[in-house]
Amino acid sequence: MRKFLFIASLLFFAVTSAFAQDGVTEAMREQLLEIQQQVIERRELDLLVEAPLIFPSGIELKAFLKRRFLEDYPPEQLGIDLVFLRALDLAPPGLDLEAALRDFWLTWIGGYYNIINGSVNIVVRAEDGPLDALTIPQQVIYAHEIVHALQDQHFDLERIIDDANKDGNRDRRLAIHALFEGDANYIMIDFLRRLSDVDSDAVNRAYSAVREPESDPVIPPVIIDAIEFPYRQGYLFIAEIVAELGWEGVNEALRDNPPQTTEQIYHPQRYLAGESAMPVSMPDHGEIIGAEWRRAYDGPVGEFFLRQHLGVYLAEFQADDLASGWGGDRMRVFTNEADDRLIWVIYQKWDSPNDAGEFAQGYQHLLERRYRQVSDDGLCWVAETTHCMARVGEKETRISAAPRAEKALALLALGD
Repeated sequence: MRKFLFIASLLFFAVTSAFAQDGVTEAMREQLLEIQQQVIERRELDLLVEAPLIFPSGIELKAFLKRRFLEDYPPEQLGIDLVFLRALDLAPPGLDLEAALRDFWLTWIGGYYNIINGSVNIVVRAEDGPLDALTIPQQVIYAHEIVHALQDQHFDLERIIDDANKDGNRDRRLAIHALFEGDANYIMIDFLRRLSDVDSDAVNRAYSAVREPESDPVIPPVIIDAIEFPYRQGYLFIAEIVAELGWEGVNEALRDNPPQTTEQIYHPQRYLAGESAMPVSMPDHGEIIGAEWRRAYDGPVGEFFLRQHLGVYLAEFQADDLASGWGGDRMRVFTNEADDRLIWVIYQKWDSPNDAGEFAQGYQHLLERRYRQVSDDGLCWVAETTHCMARVGEKETRISAAPRAEKALALLALGD
């Protein structure tokens, strides 16, 4: 399965009324060559072949996104993703995840790189009329997307993406996405700074004129954060790799040493030190769960989604502090065909006993806020469902959730 076959720029363009423009004007051609030269010099990679520039219409973009979603997000994958998000309190039951994702891209996308044909695509708005030259925001988008063309021509983006998707590890996939989006964003921001140095007033006016669409309350915040993470946190990751190793360090990551976890993206020094996730094994939960339940997810949570889960009930700085000692984890989620209930369990490992202790204490506070009560036994919080949490070793914790307390407790105890 291939995903991310278009690599997008998120630059505040509402595109539902966009139209297609025919061809590239001579003025545009001069702009493109100038931008390419700046990007090539800064990124220290040559453009091996020309990347065609295309201006898709709103109708064409919708059709393109529909094809991509049909191929890259089949219903069974969307179902798994929704179960995963629901277990972490990040999405409601019945959410149309495909529509939420597609609506986000249609609202916020400014441009994209199409791996299938190697083209750079810039979305234009109907009210702009035919373009003789690229606007400043479009120049910035082009700088971003031409980096993806360089990555593709030198390192084969489809190979990287296929590798990211091979085992269904969403945390690893997000980390690798942050690698190539962070690379492109680093160069894009550098290009924007150069434009500002030449004429900061023109840059400010150009971005002030861009209409920022209203946020859609139907889209859960986690979806927006997960889409923005590779651009925002990936930029910071690349900045540290360049500072430590230069561009050859980034090239090496793209070539055959990509980050393996979002922990490495949040903490680049751990990537540089080769610190990967600790393996976490789980026993068979079948007898405890029962035959009427089906395993719907089995894989990592990772530091990004752990922060998101904690952030539902805790302040952002608290969530970040508690998750920063993450060492590895594994989660299983079970569904019941008869209703919308879930059973899930997470086994976690931490970098140090202190990290495990801080997390256990912090998660107790989370459950007290979620259930608005204190646990009688220090292990379980009971209301419409039951959550249990225990520290089972110096550097290990477990969390479970089930309709009944005895089942949630049994999930914690299994494997001791």
